[in-house]
Amino acid sequence: MKPFLFVTDLDDTLVYRTVGDDSALPELNQLLSQHRQEYGTKIVYSTGRSPVLYKELQAQKNLLQPDALVLSVGTEIYLDGTDTPDSGWSEILSPGWERETVLSITKKYPELVRQPDSEQRPFKVSCFLEQEVSANVLPQLEAELQKSKLNVKLIYSSGIDLDIVP
Repeated sequence: MKPFLFVTDLDDTLVYRTVGDDSALPELNQLLSQHRQEYGTKIVYSTGRSPVLYKELQAQKNLLQPDALVLSVGTEIYLDGTDTPDSGWSEILSPGWERETVLSITKKYPELVRQPDSEQRPFKVSCFLEQEVSANVLPQLEAELQKSKLNVKLIYSSGIDLDIVP
């Protein structure tokens, strides 16, 4: 056997948020732990969750400690169990990212409702946006952000969550 890199999303992939069967998770954890010990396999979790929501899920589902975490819609990477985001990744995201400008632009749209503070991250502005109005708001918002020459990407998911990231 050789070491391998086990990379997985969490919600509705490795674990279920609502309906599903998490009964295979303890067996998978045991196999991964054994393979990690014997062969040096690395475990990476990738999720849109913030560090706060990830820690809640980790405790709730008894997830293995990963070797790396990709959190907050890919805007934060944590290595070897540290609580500090990888500075090299932050440097890559920084050029063209002006969080305060993004915030000031989003405040012009009453349809955008800021998500809780735990979901607001250095490289992520998160809002709720109802699906019924999203088709009108998203193109206008994107155009205004582009006019400001910002390095941003809009990620709209689940018919409600809008994340603006570098």
